[in-house]
Amino acid sequence: MRLRTKLALVAGGLTLLGTVLGLALTYLGLLNLRMLGFDSENRLLANLVAEVAVAREDEAVRIPMVVSSYLTGERSTSSAHVYVDGQLIWTGGAVGAPRPLDAERILEGAGANTVREWRVYTVREEDAGVVVQVGRPLLGLREVLGPFPALSLGVATLVTLLTGTLAWWIVGLALRPLRRLAEATERFATVEDVPVIAGRDEPARLARAFADLLRRLRAERDREHRFLAYAAHELRTPLSALRAGLEAVQTGRLQLGPELVQRLHREASRLEALAQNLLALSSAEAGDASLEQVDLEGLAADAYDRYLPLALEKGLSLELDSAPALGIGDARLLDQALSNLVSNALKATVKGGVVIRSGGDDRKVYLEVTDTGTGMPSQAERKGLGLRVVRAVAAAHGGELAFDRGQAGVGTIARLSFPVDGQPVAAAGHERDQ
Repeated sequence: MRLRTKLALVAGGLTLLGTVLGLALTYLGLLNLRMLGFDSENRLLANLVAEVAVAREDEAVRIPMVVSSYLTGERSTSSAHVYVDGQLIWTGGAVGAPRPLDAERILEGAGANTVREWRVYTVREEDAGVVVQVGRPLLGLREVLGPFPALSLGVATLVTLLTGTLAWWIVGLALRPLRRLAEATERFATVEDVPVIAGRDEPARLARAFADLLRRLRAERDREHRFLAYAAHELRTPLSALRAGLEAVQTGRLQLGPELVQRLHREASRLEALAQNLLALSSAEAGDASLEQVDLEGLAADAYDRYLPLALEKGLSLELDSAPALGIGDARLLDQALSNLVSNALKATVKGGVVIRSGGDDRKVYLEVTDTGTGMPSQAERKGLGLRVVRAVAAAHGGELAFDRGQAGVGTIARLSFPVDGQPVAAAGHERDQ
């Protein structure tokens, strides 16, 4: 069953229930109100008759003319009975009234009571032994209110149908934006954008949330496509070189000597580095950083130990000038980013050396690599996989990657900095050239 139909049925059902309940309460209210009117009139007549009966000088009860005329008038169908010591001594008013009007109240009790379709009010004077009962038939009242239930049923049915129809129309208008959103969802692959719904109600909020979700899904899908294309491009060259070397050995064109083994090992190491960088890039760009307290001084020391043999092999100096620095970050990603900076610095340096630093203050911490190489990386070199990984890691930590000239304008200073508490900074991702 469609939501529109359900809501229309619910509205109709609630209207029917409310209408029936309201009409029933109205019926009971009218009945009780008329009963109170009868009781008031009967009590007044009963008290007047009781006063006359108590004050009688003989067995005869002389009722005031106004009371008698009221009991026997054309508009009145009331009946009055006077009992003394249980004996009926006087009657007045309607002739067809039952005798006694209320047998139980003759013996004891007083007040209003309904007996055999009559509303009877009893007044008792115990000292004089007088009991007065005044009653009025309810037949006329029943006849007047008799058509009310049938009429109420018709009214309730009509109101329910009108309400259900109106609810169907109004719900249709209210659900029109949701239908447009549903159609946009069904055409997710081809739809350009979700429909704009003005206002601040739930459909408008849902449309904005869905539009934001759609943009993020498309951005994520585009990011995955770009990453796969980039990974395939980066892996193609080392895989081709490794395959060519192995095929040359297999066909006998080359002998598996130390030089070839070293070259194949170099290509395998390049593949391993590419795989690590691609994995780090994927984690950083997808926001999968596992944030915890990280010791940047320890990361700098590990990088120093890892790259010292390579620096010595190239005849370069590698220095560690680190200070204690604790921040909230992903140790694995930060280690990969620092490795990329140190590796790039060693590649760009012909003489002199590289310095690895760490430090920070109460707001920001950093990892820094200074070299005495050929200068700052060119724009083309800055687009390489290694620096792309560093930028992604910096962005994942709400930080930035900045480049400066080294001392005396020689070499490059690359600094990855991010907030101590992991909160983003205003200049995240910005590179500074000086």
